[in-house]
Amino acid sequence: MELPSATFKDQVVDVLRDLVRIDTSNPPGNETEGARYLAGLLGPAGIETRIVESASGRGNLIARLRGTGQGKPLLLMGHMDVVSADPSEWRYPPFAAEIHDGFMWGRGATDMKDMIAISATIMLALASLKRPLQRDVLLMATADEEHGGRFGMGWLAAKMPELFDVACALNEGGGSAVKVGDKLFYTCQSAEKGLCRTQWTVRAKGGHGSHPRQDIATLRLCQALHRLGDGYLQGRTINTMRAAVRTIGAAQSPQAAERAEQLLGRGRIEDALTAAGFDSEGIERYRPLFYDTASVTGLRAGDPQSINVIPATARAYVDGRILPGQTREGFLRLLRQAAGDEVEIEVYQEQYGVGLESSSDAPVCRTIARVVAERCGGATVIPWQCAGATDARHLIPLGVPVYGFVPARPLPEGIEEAGAHADNERLWIENLSFALDMLYDVVYRFCSQA
Repeated sequence: MELPSATFKDQVVDVLRDLVRIDTSNPPGNETEGARYLAGLLGPAGIETRIVESASGRGNLIARLRGTGQGKPLLLMGHMDVVSADPSEWRYPPFAAEIHDGFMWGRGATDMKDMIAISATIMLALASLKRPLQRDVLLMATADEEHGGRFGMGWLAAKMPELFDVACALNEGGGSAVKVGDKLFYTCQSAEKGLCRTQWTVRAKGGHGSHPRQDIATLRLCQALHRLGDGYLQGRTINTMRAAVRTIGAAQSPQAAERAEQLLGRGRIEDALTAAGFDSEGIERYRPLFYDTASVTGLRAGDPQSINVIPATARAYVDGRILPGQTREGFLRLLRQAAGDEVEIEVYQEQYGVGLESSSDAPVCRTIARVVAERCGGATVIPWQCAGATDARHLIPLGVPVYGFVPARPLPEGIEEAGAHADNERLWIENLSFALDMLYDVVYRFCSQA
């Protein structure tokens, strides 16, 4: 289904620029201002809007375009908060939403105000048709995803669970193009890794810096961290990624698919990816999707003002990302086996969440596959896992299947995009239009049938 008017392609650019210009850096968030902007945009089109604050300034927008009710609603979800940005590190001001060289530059342009702008524009386009679909279309633009969703989707799921009686949700985390050989695949995220962030502590006798020893806390901590190696702890192939590798391999040949499947069964992940057709760059990029991983992100010991003192305590902070099926206890056991007995390892501030996986054999996935095949020259959709965590963590336990699909074509040769959390974050404007076309078609088709 085509957009009812080409003007919506211009409007989505304007909406995204307006959203980026609202500084919702978290902390403190200030998402209420973004929610008010969206309510003012959608309300005049006859779309029901409601702003719910979990705390002062932490607003969440709930917008609903009513259908006939013959089928359960489709939820479009996105978070308004963004990570901080240091203007001195940016080529253009991070909250100016300037357009240069075909890109919109700004914090949140890709994570994930683009999805919110697209979703709001889709609702406006559907409202302009003046005829109800068989499903309601629901948009939730929420607070606090970057810090766990306690003031956003997590809060809504706990306080207003009745909102989530929906067929499924479309989210961030998928839609990117994966090229293997000369074949192009589009990802539909049906799984995401969990997290288990830990604090490592070593305690030992302090002393004077003029008298070094083998057993000081800082040295023992460094030795333990070194034993993590490259941070890839335990390999395992979840169902989502097994299906993806099988599909990619089959596009090369039936023999490639069979060989890749056999190698995955033996735990030879890198060899399996090679057999399926991935080159070394692709293997390096997608390897985290097959392993529990640990990255050392912080170190703390001593006082630079007392550089002549050997500290008695040294700490490290390790960001762990775990596959669906891994547990807190299982991951801690892996870390302790690597680190040794001299290190105390504990979950940092209860920052733990399980990995999640939804069935990729779902009606909305089939709709996405048809749209991609028709609009992208027969390209294939593959189920995929997101290496990071999203607000899906709050919905899947409620029984809501969540799928990440914000489609993006490969960038032209020699052109690079800076994505989520990067300095100079920017979005290729052509991909904004592409995603709007694709997602409008998906939403229209899915909501036109119960």
